[in-house]
Amino acid sequence: LAHMNAFLKNNSGVLFFLVLLLATGCKDNLVVDNSDQNFPLTLASELGNDKVTLRWEAANVSNFEKYVVLRSRNPIPVGLRPVFSTGEQEIVLQSDDIKTTEFVDEALPIVEKLYYKLYISIDDRFIESDAVVVNFDNLLVDGNGGVVKFVADSSWVILGDELTGTLSVLNYRTKDVLARESVQFTNADNMCMDIAVENGKQVLYWWAGYNNFYKYSLPDLTQLNYWPVPFSGFSILVNDNLIYTTQYDYNQSFTPRRKTDMSVVKAHYRLDYYTHRTLAMLDKSTSRIVEASPYRILVYNVNPVTGDETNMVEKSTNTFNVFYREMPVAKNGQYFIAQYDGSIYDQGLNLIATIPFVNNGYSDVDFSPDGQFIYATYQDFTVGNGTLIQKFTFPGMEVVASRRFNNASPRSVDAVEGGVIFVGGSINGLNQVLVKRLDF
Repeated sequence: LAHMNAFLKNNSGVLFFLVLLLATGCKDNLVVDNSDQNFPLTLASELGNDKVTLRWEAANVSNFEKYVVLRSRNPIPVGLRPVFSTGEQEIVLQSDDIKTTEFVDEALPIVEKLYYKLYISIDDRFIESDAVVVNFDNLLVDGNGGVVKFVADSSWVILGDELTGTLSVLNYRTKDVLARESVQFTNADNMCMDIAVENGKQVLYWWAGYNNFYKYSLPDLTQLNYWPVPFSGFSILVNDNLIYTTQYDYNQSFTPRRKTDMSVVKAHYRLDYYTHRTLAMLDKSTSRIVEASPYRILVYNVNPVTGDETNMVEKSTNTFNVFYREMPVAKNGQYFIAQYDGSIYDQGLNLIATIPFVNNGYSDVDFSPDGQFIYATYQDFTVGNGTLIQKFTFPGMEVVASRRFNNASPRSVDAVEGGVIFVGGSINGLNQVLVKRLDF
């Protein structure tokens, strides 16, 4: 013992370490004990845009040491000691200031609900509050969101996952999966889908790539027809009696087809040989169509009987960035965004405005229903693989609002009254897709 006392006397640093270790060990062994109910804890929560605010009353105890707030994706068991974070529970606040009565959690994971609990450390034990549950308006489904199609005038979103070979219809309001079918497809391009209304009901036409052309009822995904159409499509557009397609058939043709059997009315071959061509309807009543390739934009009418093109306007663009999703068109058909260079044109192919670039440019874009605003999504790496959504005035292109997601890469954005339907992928680094309505 004398030798030990001499060693510790000459090694004060070791003595301090041993005292600290003993003290820490004691704290780690503290239990949660609310038995005397001298200070019952009440925790309140408030959900705001991309944040959760927690509030409580200041502790009124003389032996106060600290507050601890625990967050979990699953229910927090009664009596759980908040000593350290685990893969399931996270300590998001520790404060030794007795006057602390609020915590704002802004580093939120993308989940459907979170649980919070407040603890007070007092000498020999913890006092715990009841857990509060915060529900988020998030719809999470497994998949990669390779195919995304918003069904206008409904609450439905069509998602396709080429890795698992599934096609699903989701209701973003009720958070229900309305239908899911195993399918075979090799073309994950969104624009190879279009929706038509036939006999008062919405149906889906889908060129799934390499000879596979389907027709499904919505939202139940009952297969109504199948056609072995040669080659692989790049874009389809449905009108009253015709389906317009662009495809890679060695000549990059634009082709009006009959709905009944997909037979060709008339093929139009293009001289520029790049494979991808995207279509959008500007005016259904006159079959006025815009067709964009990386080097040219064409606007023309199609005769519904002969398939002839008339009233063509053409513009060279000298850009390689063509849309690999739907081509956004303002509701009145007067304006459209043909390419990822951010150029917005009218039907005469006059340049009206340009969308600002952020990082590597935007991922998807859409006009608001009234045509007064444009929403654009950008890849954002501020925190993780995230998304920045900006709302611009049109045609002034002033930023008036924005939203950010830290752990969701952008897949698509579709404008609805008062906001957008946002679809993000790789949620929290997982093979999950987020479908969410945002009002802003």
